[in-house]
Amino acid sequence: MGNRTVGQLSPFDFVIMVGIGDIIVAGTMDQNPTLQSGIESLLILLALQQLIGYLALKNKTLRKWFEGTPVTLVQRGRLIKENFSKTHFNYDDLRQELHKKGLDMSDLNMIDTARLESCGEFTMVRTPENEPLTKNEFENYIKSIYDNPLSLAGEKWTKFEQFMDDVQLLATHLREQQGLNTTAGQPIVDKAKEFH
Repeated sequence: MGNRTVGQLSPFDFVIMVGIGDIIVAGTMDQNPTLQSGIESLLILLALQQLIGYLALKNKTLRKWFEGTPVTLVQRGRLIKENFSKTHFNYDDLRQELHKKGLDMSDLNMIDTARLESCGEFTMVRTPENEPLTKNEFENYIKSIYDNPLSLAGEKWTKFEQFMDDVQLLATHLREQQGLNTTAGQPIVDKAKEFH
C-alpha cells in the first residue's frame, strides 16, 4: 500500500479503522457476544487514537512517525524515479494528476516541485514564470491600461474619456478656424490644451 491508496487517512487512522472493523466482526462472530466487551474495546481504541493524535500534535518526531512526510516526485522538471517506487506511485498516476492540473508529461519543465503529500494528495508548484496570473497582478495591469498620464491633473482615467475630450477639442478647433465659435473676438478654446 502506498500513500495514494490510503487517501485522506493518516497511516495511524487507517490502522484504527481496521481495528474498529476487527472489533465489530469479533463481537458479532463470537459464540458468547456481549455488548459490553465490544463497547470496551471500541472505547479503548478511541482513547488510544485521541492520545496518539494529541502526542503527534505536540511532538514533531511522533507526527512524522505516525503521519509520514511528503515525498517529492518532480524537482525542477526532473522525475525522481526512486521516490516513485517508494510511494507505489507510477507514471500513469502522475500523468492523471498532471491532467487534473491542466498539464501533460511534456510540460514537466513548467513544474518546480510536485509532491505526494502524507495524506495521499498530489500537490504541485509551478516555476515562477509559469504561475497563473493573480487577481492583484491582473488589477494592476488593468489599472495601468486605464491610467492616463497625459490627462489634465489626472482627472481623466479611461481611454474613452480621453478620446472624447480629443474629439471635442478637435471640433472646437475646427469651429474656431471657421470663425463660428468666437465671442467678442475671444476664442472659447484654451490654447494650453493639446491633443492626447
